[in-house]
Amino acid sequence: MREFVDLVLPLFVVIGLGAALRNTGFMPLQVFHQTNRLLFWIALPAYLFYKTAESRLEGDAAVRVFSVLLGGMIAGILLAYLLARLLRLEPKRTGAFVQGAYRSNLVYVGLPVVLLAVSERAGVDAPALQATAVVSVALLMPIYSTVAVLVLLGGQAHERSQLRLRLRELGTKLITNPLILACAAGLVVLAIDWQLPRPVRQTCAILGDMTTPLALLGIGASLTFTTLRDHWRDASLSATIKVIGSPLAGLLIAGGVGLSAQELRIALILLACPTAATSYIMAQQLGSDEGLAANIVVVSTLLSMPALGAVIALT
Repeated sequence: MREFVDLVLPLFVVIGLGAALRNTGFMPLQVFHQTNRLLFWIALPAYLFYKTAESRLEGDAAVRVFSVLLGGMIAGILLAYLLARLLRLEPKRTGAFVQGAYRSNLVYVGLPVVLLAVSERAGVDAPALQATAVVSVALLMPIYSTVAVLVLLGGQAHERSQLRLRLRELGTKLITNPLILACAAGLVVLAIDWQLPRPVRQTCAILGDMTTPLALLGIGASLTFTTLRDHWRDASLSATIKVIGSPLAGLLIAGGVGLSAQELRIALILLACPTAATSYIMAQQLGSDEGLAANIVVVSTLLSMPALGAVIALT
């Protein structure tokens, strides 16, 4: 309980502060749009590049954690499709439902919680474990985005020309996504074992320091309960798969992969994170049910507090 209060609760307090700042008019939503743009194009890429490039891995820990994350993701997708079929959801709603059930907020919530949790308990092993977390996230991010395109477009009726246009646009966005490019560049630097020059390292570290507070404030400002009544059932079910179903699946998979106690903790924290806010943007761009997507983010954010607390307390 003490660890939950020390590590997780402050993050959600800052999220709540973001919601309060927006709803009281102290900071209008347009301000958060600009800070999100700064994060997306500058601060987060610098943070991911620096953290990935500076990772010094021992053995195949990152691959093991990544395999558990991937397995938990696949389990979430399969469970969501099964439930969507039982609920007889229409295709547009199914896409948003499934994406919300697997896509963790790895960067804004997952990594901050993991880095704090590992530094609190792992001692001298903390740097290696933090590197494991960063690299496993870097490997998973392009998979998240690619699968989202397939899930959101799957089953929708499109004219062939329209479908080709959307796939071309999304393909361009994927290969020019600054977060994916930053992870890829960091992995290249890591693979060739090149030491970043100190000025580059320090610059990226300074920019990276702003990511967590600004990201959490932005998440809070984006939360809205206005349309939750219309999406309560489906949003709650998808969010439950996300923060409970996927971690339980990951726990089962981890038994066969041979994770250490701290590696298991990393994987389960990342799987228990709320649905990424970018899932709403993807749903909007691809003509899926954006209202459901937005509300899955809201409900999963609320449910992730006890879920993360349970993971931290039990691992």
